[in-house]
Amino acid sequence: MKKWVSGFCAAFSMYSTVPMPQVPWQADTMRYLFCFFPWVGLLIGGLCLGWAWLCRAWHAGEMLFAGGMTLLPLIVSGGIHLDGMVDTADALYSRRETEKKLEILKDPHVGAFGVIVCGGYLLASFALWGQLYTSPRLLVPCCAGFFLSRCCSAMAVVSFPAAKNSGLAHLFSGYADKKTVRICCGCYLAFAGGLLIWRFWWAGAAVLIGISLIFIVFWHLCKKQFGGITGDLAGFFLQMTELAVLAVCTFGGMLEW
Repeated sequence: MKKWVSGFCAAFSMYSTVPMPQVPWQADTMRYLFCFFPWVGLLIGGLCLGWAWLCRAWHAGEMLFAGGMTLLPLIVSGGIHLDGMVDTADALYSRRETEKKLEILKDPHVGAFGVIVCGGYLLASFALWGQLYTSPRLLVPCCAGFFLSRCCSAMAVVSFPAAKNSGLAHLFSGYADKKTVRICCGCYLAFAGGLLIWRFWWAGAAVLIGISLIFIVFWHLCKKQFGGITGDLAGFFLQMTELAVLAVCTFGGMLEW
């Protein structure tokens, strides 16, 4: 039981800004860390739904709603995944060989492409959330993306080969109980996916299909461009998945009109 509690505290300490008791960073602590990583997404999704409820109760406009929905995930996560997306953008757009791309991922400095992609991502997110405000029924499947993206990201880290013999992804994957993590995340995905399809039918199915396609494309990108996965790439995948789920729900809501 102590290992599970330590894994829970480590997951929230590493991937969120939620205050947690300090636990020693050792093998037992990291063994079940990824089993609780999706719970951070569950918290973010719940907070976003709470913000949506408050905005409707206060009769707030689309811009205030969209601003809160764009910022809340960054506040709770501390921007750790957005940082990975920025580094990945710099590496991909460098169009260099694999070794150079991996060096760029390690570089703490932000390049022009990273800034451009980050700005575009936040602008797209803000615009899509503002549009989705007119389709409140689809807020639940959209917010489920925070949970589902982390399930898939955890599965990728413990299933894909590491691109290098260092870094957080290599460290966490090495110490993780991979079989248990896959079972946990697989059960999360099956339960959440079934619930989405049962309650929202086409929206739930579209979200799951979209995530599956992105996961396949991401696997090929990791293998071809980097030779495996890194922590930055996992963050990039997570952010892209969340944006894709948001786009699917937003444009799906527009088609319903």
